[in-house]
Amino acid sequence: MTAGSREAVFSPLRELGKLAPFQWSAGLVARGMAELRIADAVGDGRRTTEEIAEAIRAHAPSLERFLRVCELHRLVAPADGSGDVREWELTPAGHLLRSDVPSLRGFSIAVNAPGMTRPWELVADVVRTGCPATRTVWGMDHWEYYAANPDEARSYAETCASLSVEAAEALVASVSLAGEREIVDVGGSPGTVLARVLREVSGAHGVLLDLPWAVGYARETFERSGLTGRVELVPGDFRAEVPAGGSLYLLKNVLCDLDDEAAAQLLANCAKAAEPGSRLVLLDWEYTEHSSHVHANDVEFMVLTGGRARTEEEYRRLLAAAGFDDCRRLPLAGHERAPIALIESVRA
Repeated sequence: MTAGSREAVFSPLRELGKLAPFQWSAGLVARGMAELRIADAVGDGRRTTEEIAEAIRAHAPSLERFLRVCELHRLVAPADGSGDVREWELTPAGHLLRSDVPSLRGFSIAVNAPGMTRPWELVADVVRTGCPATRTVWGMDHWEYYAANPDEARSYAETCASLSVEAAEALVASVSLAGEREIVDVGGSPGTVLARVLREVSGAHGVLLDLPWAVGYARETFERSGLTGRVELVPGDFRAEVPAGGSLYLLKNVLCDLDDEAAAQLLANCAKAAEPGSRLVLLDWEYTEHSSHVHANDVEFMVLTGGRARTEEEYRRLLAAAGFDDCRRLPLAGHERAPIALIESVRA
């Protein structure tokens, strides 16, 4: 065997590094760290393994082993100059798992919890069949799963709330809201967007429609915001009916969870509920030719709900077919180049 042929021999151990095999556990490690509240125990300071273990009531030797893999995923790091006794501190990514500061703790738990991860085990079947996997795995759809698993549902609600704060600010900076009297947020739990809009339009009344299990999280939002007297919470299914009489209908990241048939039905329900001249504002992920996190989101919708991210033209066609005219793409303030479509339309 020549030197050249020896170099060509496949070496599994050498090639394994190209797959970064430990990366499969990254999300699960982040979820474990978030659920254990390790980031809260460390905070802005330095803590030994034993101090963290005492704070979170964990088995110190097991925690030490877990912290090593947290270090591998750059969630914690050994504190500089900690001496003979190892101390840990949080990395910038680790701070995102705290519950005592604005963070992505709920997101890290929700997207790595069984409700989302188990269906991904059947991604090959989803690609073969075009059918979502949640019902196959759990015997119920994605939203029924949350109704049956309130702990995961709360993490999901925290996810929606944290991701909606910035979106809500961008929305009120991008859409003219003056003079609106009745704003209907369809599928709007946990209420972050509608609460921000109602603070912007002091004379408006709000209506939030969502599934019965989700409405409770919106109630908490409006109670904290002092807005309970200005909003009506409607438990229901927008696939069946949408509250009538709104001067403005909001759909934020709703169509992405629906297949084309369900999306068309929802928009038809909105058109039936809206009076001529009422507006519908759609804010959703945009599928573009340039690779972005939206392509990962798109496959997640495919696996979990059968939904999909859409192009601007696809959103326009759905709106027009439902009876909405004068569709206009609006720049989303501060996020003009993001793969997010903000489309305003008018009920014909």
